[in-house]
Amino acid sequence: ALLPSLSVVQGEKDVELYCAACHMLVDEMFWELKNHHPKKKIEVGSFRLDADGKTHTKKVDFLTSEAYLTELFETVCNEAEKYIQNTQPDGSRIFRRMQSRDGSPLNLNNITYNPDAVKALRGYCDATVEEYEELLLELFQSKHPDLKNHFCITVTGYCGKEAPHPYAAVEAKKKKDAEREKRRAERKKKKAAEKKEREAEEKAMKEAKKKAKKEAKKKAKKEEL
Repeated sequence: ALLPSLSVVQGEKDVELYCAACHMLVDEMFWELKNHHPKKKIEVGSFRLDADGKTHTKKVDFLTSEAYLTELFETVCNEAEKYIQNTQPDGSRIFRRMQSRDGSPLNLNNITYNPDAVKALRGYCDATVEEYEELLLELFQSKHPDLKNHFCITVTGYCGKEAPHPYAAVEAKKKKDAEREKRRAERKKKKAAEKKEREAEEKAMKEAKKKAKKEAKKKAKKEEL
C-alpha cells in the first residue's frame, strides 16, 4: 500500500512538523503525478507567427508543465485533512492517511484524530509551498531522482538530525524571499507578454482571413465576367 508514515518527535515540534509536512507534500504530489494523465502532452511557447508564418512552440509532458504543477501546489496541502495521528510508546507521533490510496486495509490501533495537529500540518505544508514553490517546480520538472530526500533534507533542512532550524539564517531567508518575489514578477511579466502576443496573433489571423475572403470574392467576380 502506498501509505506515507511521518515521524514527528514531541519537544521539537516546529522542526519535526515541518519535516512531516514536507514528506506529505512530496508524497501527495508524486501520487497525483503518477495517477493522472501519464502520457498527455500540451503545447507551450510562443504562438505568434514569425516572418515565415510559423509559430515557435513545443510539446511537453502535461504532468511536468508549469500550469499543472502550479495548480497542484494550490491544493495539495488540503490532503492534510486526510491524515490522522498515532502516538508511539517512545513519545513520537506518526501521521498517516486515514485510508490507503489502493483500498487495502489499515491498522488503525491507537489512532486519534487531533484537529490541532492536522491544522499545524496543513499550515506548515502551505508555508513550505509558499517559500519554495519556484524550486519545487524546477525539481518536479527535472524529475530529480531523489527528490524527497534532496528537498526535505538537503534543500530545506527540515528533516535529519543535523538539519538546521527552519528559521535560522534570517538574513538568508530575507534574500530568498526577495529573489522569489523577483521571479514571480518576471513570470507575471512573461505571461502578460505571451498574452499580448497571442492577442496580436489572433488579430493578425482574423485580418488575414478577412483579406483572403475579400480576395476570393474579387476573384469570383472576375471569373463571372
